[in-house]
Amino acid sequence: MKTIFVIRNQNSHYLGRHGEWLDGSHVPGLFRTEHRDAAVNELVEVNLRDFGLRGEIIVCEAASGDYPVVEVLNPIVAIQPTQPEESCPTEDTP
Repeated sequence: MKTIFVIRNQNSHYLGRHGEWLDGSHVPGLFRTEHRDAAVNELVEVNLRDFGLRGEIIVCEAASGDYPVVEVLNPIVAIQPTQPEESCPTEDTP
């Protein structure tokens, strides 16, 4: 099998192809490369935009379609907007 390099941050999220952080559940959207130097360059560029980033380069085996095999360690949960509470009538209203 071939090896693939991906970038993971301190929250166990993986760098996406468009610069966003993903949990790894949608593997085709992940940044991946076969070359470690390209992964190092990408990590440096991402770190320039985010000084608090603590990223690391992870070596993965490639599955069919040259997609990395990654583990979802910290799922990203979409927050549903809450419904506004109905206003309670005040004592001043008749």
